[in-house]
Amino acid sequence: MSSAEIPKKKRSTQTAPSNEKMVRTLTWRDGIVFALNMPIGLFLTLGYTVGAIGGWTAIAIWGVACALAFLQSNLFAEMASMFPDKSGGISVYAYEGWKRHFAPLGAIAAFGYWMGWSLSLSVEGVVLGTLVEQAFFPDNNIAIQLPIGHELGLPYLIAIGAIAAAWALNYFGVKLAAGVARVTGALLVIGLVVLIAGPWLSSGADFDMSRITWTGTSSPFDWKVIVVWFYITAWTTYGTEVCASFAAEYKDPVKDTARALRASAAMILGLYIIVPFMVVGALGEETIGANPVNYIGLAFDQILGSYSWLGQLPVMAAFIIAMMTATADGGRSLYGISKSGGTVKQLGVLNKYGVPGRALTTDMTINILVLILLGEPIAILLASNLGYLTAVTLAVGAFVLLRRDRPDVPRPIKLSRIWVPIACGLFAINSFAIAVGIMNPGLTGYGGMSETITGIGILMIACVLWYYRQRVQDKTKIEWRIHDEDEPKQHKSTPANATTDSTTGNRS
Repeated sequence: MSSAEIPKKKRSTQTAPSNEKMVRTLTWRDGIVFALNMPIGLFLTLGYTVGAIGGWTAIAIWGVACALAFLQSNLFAEMASMFPDKSGGISVYAYEGWKRHFAPLGAIAAFGYWMGWSLSLSVEGVVLGTLVEQAFFPDNNIAIQLPIGHELGLPYLIAIGAIAAAWALNYFGVKLAAGVARVTGALLVIGLVVLIAGPWLSSGADFDMSRITWTGTSSPFDWKVIVVWFYITAWTTYGTEVCASFAAEYKDPVKDTARALRASAAMILGLYIIVPFMVVGALGEETIGANPVNYIGLAFDQILGSYSWLGQLPVMAAFIIAMMTATADGGRSLYGISKSGGTVKQLGVLNKYGVPGRALTTDMTINILVLILLGEPIAILLASNLGYLTAVTLAVGAFVLLRRDRPDVPRPIKLSRIWVPIACGLFAINSFAIAVGIMNPGLTGYGGMSETITGIGILMIACVLWYYRQRVQDKTKIEWRIHDEDEPKQHKSTPANATTDSTTGNRS
């Protein structure tokens, strides 16, 4: 019988299994590999931060932010155990927590989370293209003139190719992306080891701790400046929560998610203290401030001499990891919120490889359009920071709300009661940083009110899509508070008589 003769009902039965659930092929180690994209945030912001407020001040800010991220990872681990079959990570947890109180907040959190991850692709692609051009094609004249007034040089063409490659590596199954990430992750680790040990071991390096100060070019005692820099750099340290986005694809969603979250947060805490310390001590704050983008190349020049291009390969590998992770996380965020009813239905579909193909394709298309139409996407990236921190803050608040509203939902990982006030404190700290950051964006020279207004405008699109889903696609009455909920069942890997460890709060 030909495929055309197969009854419709029978055909759907044959294809349904591959589209019903995401494929569980990952371990917690794969989650850590995806979290290795976070040093990209350090590479992108270290030069500007150190030049403005000094090395010790920058290290202190990153240390505090990493410590807060570690605390938040424990909250996200509990919520991940509540929803082991939901994809989308903290954006979905935020939606589940807030929908009972004001449903649009959940949609805003999900869309803001997507902004923070997905729209970084454009900037990461351009920086990767610039590194490749400088290392291998410094004298090229390749450029495509566009009718809209600007041209696409080689870095932009490389960026478009890299965005398409990141899409392809994710579209054809998460295992493929994880395999590539392991290779590039190994290269990144080698590069980080060279950066950390090189200033001590290389005869060409000259490490001097006196080059690290508390001052930079502005007073470190202006609290508003400190808070605004925390606001700007928090996205580079909080991002270890990406491990939760793959909960529905881990072999053991409860244990693997929790291990990946905590291990990656601890790893990033160490890297964000040691790497700036060694790089600033080797180059000095003035050199880094004057070369905020290519200071990494200067560091490898000092350590490896004429072979510095070998040191830049791991940095390029890190950008590849970052772009693959951003694509994977952004796509799963859109998919997860669509499945929860927070945005258009079309994004809540898995392809035959068990990944959200439509959401991934949407990510790729939007970022390529950003490069072609805007030419310089940095303003969009800065605006997306508001969305990302809003999502993290709402997810932290959702922990408290879920404890109160849904106490009977099984929690294979259940923290002790002390974590409720800890979550309230984290919510207050993040909210304060957002308020100061959006009111004083010009204190660092990193942006202005236009970026803040753009970020708010993009977040409002989430409300429009949420309204469209409710009224047009689902044809239901607008519910500002959604009470009917899909109660997740206790995961089969957790014994029914599991107990809670009184010290750590973990069930055994």
